[in-house]
Amino acid sequence: MSERPGQTDHLLQSWIDLGEAVERHSEIRRLLFDPVTGLPTTPLLFPRIQVLLEERGEVSLLCLNVVRYSKIEEIYGWEVFDDVMRETAQALESITGVDLRDSDIIAELMISGNSFVVVLSPPRNTLHAADEALEALCARVESRIREILGERLEPALYRKFGCYVGASKILRDHSVRLERLVHDGLERALAASARREADDGQRRVEALRDIIAAEEVRTLVHPVVRLDDLSVIGYEALSRGPEGGEFERPDKLFGVAYDADLVFKLERLCRKKSLETARRLPEERLLFLNIEPEAVSDPELREMVFSTLLADVGMTPERVVLEITERCAIDDFRAFRATLEYLRAIGFPVAVDDGGAGYGSLQCLAEVRPEWLKIDMSLVRGIDGDEMRESLVASLAAFCDRVGVHVVAEGIETEEELAKLRELGVEFGQGFLFSLPCEPYPEDAAVTAFRDGGGAGSAA
Repeated sequence: MSERPGQTDHLLQSWIDLGEAVERHSEIRRLLFDPVTGLPTTPLLFPRIQVLLEERGEVSLLCLNVVRYSKIEEIYGWEVFDDVMRETAQALESITGVDLRDSDIIAELMISGNSFVVVLSPPRNTLHAADEALEALCARVESRIREILGERLEPALYRKFGCYVGASKILRDHSVRLERLVHDGLERALAASARREADDGQRRVEALRDIIAAEEVRTLVHPVVRLDDLSVIGYEALSRGPEGGEFERPDKLFGVAYDADLVFKLERLCRKKSLETARRLPEERLLFLNIEPEAVSDPELREMVFSTLLADVGMTPERVVLEITERCAIDDFRAFRATLEYLRAIGFPVAVDDGGAGYGSLQCLAEVRPEWLKIDMSLVRGIDGDEMRESLVASLAAFCDRVGVHVVAEGIETEEELAKLRELGVEFGQGFLFSLPCEPYPEDAAVTAFRDGGGAGSAA
């Protein structure tokens, strides 16, 4: 069914009048168009929705909600979040004519918000949109936007991005104001997107439970080298989920584990798998074993000393460095330190990860007083051309030298970074310059292959 001529003319004249008003008054543009994406906001959809309601009796909406956006803004700043929203808007526009129709209208739900709305064109062959078709469209749009953003965003940034799409229908009701009908429809579409997010979260929890039950965690290792002669002194054990799946990376594994209260179970499995590789650990080499702060108080960690570690693996605690990760904050340093001292008394050395990355890691350094400190890669990346990073790392290295803490620089990727770290007196390091994470255990010659033009890829 087409729009009646009179309504079409009235709608066209309304848009012409609005366009002229926008040109005359820049403040109107700021109120009606989002300054980041350039998209119109919800009020500009009302004329189109009104015509569709009069002609069809209903109109269908999609709402795409960018979730976890505050985390992106918190970590990277509002400028980066604006870039993400701009990329999302461009991705939506790029799928018009493919997954969306050319006549569908895309808008921002509100100025500088985190949600988009799409007013769908009427179905071609039916009077009313089928619920099943709307659900399928939500899933398709969701998948396509994630696919496009996965290609456009930096991997670390994309891992913090998420989006869910919900749909709703607005039905004609002359007893209710148009604005109220529209806002009610938008709220229902957003609620539908929230339900999709909740369902997806539950699916992830169940998938993680299955991974833990089937022990589908594998261990890769990353060599730690002495920077002056590039000799290998140990390996960091890195836990990975099923290869090629959404849980392959540890941040996804532990992120869901914290949400689902499965940290202890996952930590125990990762520890078990990491220690199993220790049977093949070359003599005199160290094994850096990541542990969550919560796991320090796990009774099984103590039990490991007397059973799995000593009896089954045949290693001494002195060769296992407990590397404290900081996926969550340490709430009670006094209790944490008391438990840690018990493990130290048995013989475990302790490392603090992500050194210098924030106040939390520096407080952890002061409270825990570790034998090892790993300098976060954010301070190492580009250190050869950045005086600020150079000064920070030099200060950390000098401080650790005074108090007898071994320093490991993480994330070394170039020979220029390596040269600068040597100049600053950093004793140890690891990074893709030497090796990619690989199956236990690479040949020493592969770790230093970059000197002969082999590159880290030969170690993988």
